Amino acid sequence: MKPYIAVLLLALGGVFGAIVNSELAAQGRSNGTTLLLKKDLEGCQGKEVTIYVLDAGPGTSGYHQHPGESFTYVLEGTQTREARGEATTTSTSGGFIYDGPMQIHRTENTARVKLLIVRVLDKGKPSTIRAE
Repeated sequence: MKPYIAVLLLALGGVFGAIVNSELAAQGRSNGTTLLLKKDLEGCQGKEVTIYVLDAGPGTSGYHQHPGESFTYVLEGTQTREARGEATTTSTSGGFIYDGPMQIHRTENTARVKLLIVRVLDKGKPSTIRAE
């Protein structure tokens, strides 16, 4: 197992525990993004992890890519993901979405969706890059 995956799993455990806390849950109800953690990964020089909750209304993300690995857990609602060269998938509450580095994809939802997103990126890289 890559060292940053072990660190990521530890961070996820802590975040899931925190989400149960009513104060944090209240922050996530507002539309927008709530940053939970942005931290350099020890033992993985040049890598950082970003963890946040995204609360979004109906719509589409448009095609984009992430310059690192992206792990998404659907907290509430339904998220449809279309990646170039892959079948379209739909994930509901409790579902999980993985996007590999630089994989061009888009997401869409017809109603409000709340997502826990964890990204492992090269330090200083943007989280999202728009694709044509």
